[in-house]
Amino acid sequence: MSQTTRFKLTRRGVLKGAAAGAAIVAAPAIVSPRALASSGEVNAYAWGEYISEDMIAAFKDKTGIQINLSVYGTNNEVLSKVRAAKGEGFDLVFPSVTTLVAWFDASEEDGVDLLQPIDVDRVKVDQVQPAIWDKSLDLGASRRGQRYAVPFNWGTEAVAFDSTQRDLKYGEVSWNTLWEEENRDLVTIRPRSGLTAMGVMLDGTGEMMDKAHQDEETAKQVFDQVLAFAIEHKPWIRTFWKDAQALTGAFLTDGCVIGQSWDGTAVNMWKETDGRIKYVAPNEGALTWLDTMCMPSGAENVDQAYELINWLTSAEGGGMHAAHAGYNSAAIGAEAYLDDAAQERFKFMYGANGEAIAQLYWWKPEPGWFQKLRAEYITRYETA
Repeated sequence: MSQTTRFKLTRRGVLKGAAAGAAIVAAPAIVSPRALASSGEVNAYAWGEYISEDMIAAFKDKTGIQINLSVYGTNNEVLSKVRAAKGEGFDLVFPSVTTLVAWFDASEEDGVDLLQPIDVDRVKVDQVQPAIWDKSLDLGASRRGQRYAVPFNWGTEAVAFDSTQRDLKYGEVSWNTLWEEENRDLVTIRPRSGLTAMGVMLDGTGEMMDKAHQDEETAKQVFDQVLAFAIEHKPWIRTFWKDAQALTGAFLTDGCVIGQSWDGTAVNMWKETDGRIKYVAPNEGALTWLDTMCMPSGAENVDQAYELINWLTSAEGGGMHAAHAGYNSAAIGAEAYLDDAAQERFKFMYGANGEAIAQLYWWKPEPGWFQKLRAEYITRYETA
């Protein structure tokens, strides 16, 4: 494994370049005796763009530990590789929390544990956003009463709009804002997440969509209600999008004024249009994904892995990650490492004090039957 192997992989494009120019100053070296108990290295297998060479250098200065970095591009890739190696080969991996059910199922199928429980006493929990730490348990971070994952970063899908046509601010925006009469034939959404957002909007709490994940009959009842609203308001749709290119074209070429957007794509448009296109979380909660840090069962450098977990959830480590990759760190105080423009965008999108973090609507673990059923309703919506 190369110690600094890294290549650019486009993942979700979350807040790309949001922190360009951020000032990062490595702290004086303080080497942890416990971390050096076995060896001075840790083998990390992470998404591309998650860990930069500057982060590797800063962590080594801080702890004396060298990060041996390998990168992957999909959740399936990391699961397949760790599964083939029966939990060996890496000390730390970064799967999306909603995919952990697949890791647990694979462990049961193979009769080999792929992940080991997290020793919470060795994690500096007070460094992590409390709402995200707590919510991760509901999203798949625990199994049979034990935690297997530490929150690392998150991103959202919320409301983008043309600020020359609409004057919207955090606290004044709902998912229902898209469906106001003035927005007829001016809206763009992604069908998959659009139906979810409508479900969250219909009860205002997200509880209805939560229940849809419990069993197929309940899911059909929920999606029937959602589909009825969606078809009734289809005249509001100017164009659907399914990738960042189509989303950008909807606003910059096709004349859409408002719609759902990934945060990273919205920030890129924000910068490209000198602030004409803006992005804000709705009151019911932005749709949100969460990636985590997990320790494979065969990890050899356990002490060093905990040192890396605690550094990546510190304001410094999380801040360097946010500045480098543009993702939202789960670490408290990470935003201080963003440049002034990125900090102002964050405050506009999520509230002056990040109030929206407590209101996020997190994507839930999705069993196979749910994915198949939702695909059927998406097709019915698109062809209606």
